[in-house]
Amino acid sequence: MHFLSKKEIPLKEILPQGYVDIHSHLLPNIDDGVKTVYQSAYIIEQFKKLGVKKIITTPHVMQDVWPNTSTIIRSKHTEMNHILNALDIKVSLEVSAEYMLDDLFYQKVKEKDIIPLHDTYILVEMSTFNPPINLNEILFEIKLAGFTPILAHPERYTFYQDHINKFIDLKESGFLFQLNLLSVSGYYGEKVKNTAIKLLSENLLDFAGSDVHNYQQFEILEKGFLSRYADQISSLMKKNNVFA
Repeated sequence: MHFLSKKEIPLKEILPQGYVDIHSHLLPNIDDGVKTVYQSAYIIEQFKKLGVKKIITTPHVMQDVWPNTSTIIRSKHTEMNHILNALDIKVSLEVSAEYMLDDLFYQKVKEKDIIPLHDTYILVEMSTFNPPINLNEILFEIKLAGFTPILAHPERYTFYQDHINKFIDLKESGFLFQLNLLSVSGYYGEKVKNTAIKLLSENLLDFAGSDVHNYQQFEILEKGFLSRYADQISSLMKKNNVFA
C-alpha cells in the first residue's frame, strides 16, 4: 500500500492554528476505535503536541453493530475527561457521534435523540457499498428536525466514486461533505485517494477530519501529505473553525 512520497509535508506544518478535529473514535471500548483509556489518552496527547486545540470525538451509532445510546456516549465522554484531567492533558475533548443512516438513526432523528457536532450539524455515514434505499426520506426527516447533515468520508463510497454528478446531487439535496485526511495519504487505497483529490479540486468538500481509530492510523496521519495538496488541505481544515 502506497502512503507518501519523499515530497511530503508533515501534518504539523500545515495544521491551522486552533484546528478542531470533528471525526475520530477515541472513546474507549465503545466501537471499533480505541480499546482502553490509555490508548485514548496517548493519541489525544499526540494531537495536543501537534497543536490541535479541540477534538469532537464521534463514536459509531449503528443498528445491530454499535447501537450506542446518547447516555452511553455521554457517560464514556465524562469518564475520558476525568482521565485527561488526572493526566493533565489540556485538550478540549467534546463528544458527538457518527450516525449510520439506518432504521435506528431514522427513529433517533424523529425523536431528536441526537448529539450534534455543534449547533445543528450532525455527522452521518452510509454503507460503503450502497446508499440507503430511503435516503430522500431520511434527509427529509433530518431537515424537519432542524439538523444539517455532514456526510463523513464521501470519497470512500464505492458507488459514487466514478460519478461526480452524484456528489453534486447530494450537495444540492442538502448534505455537506467531510474529507477523511487519511484518504489523501492513500491509506484506503489509490481509488479512494484519487476520489478525494477530485472532490478537493472541484471544491466540493466542506470540512476535514482525521477519523483516527488507533495509533497506527495516527502515525500515518502525522507524516503528512504530498506537497502539491498541502495548501488545499490546509485551507479545507481552516473551515473547521466553525466548530471552535
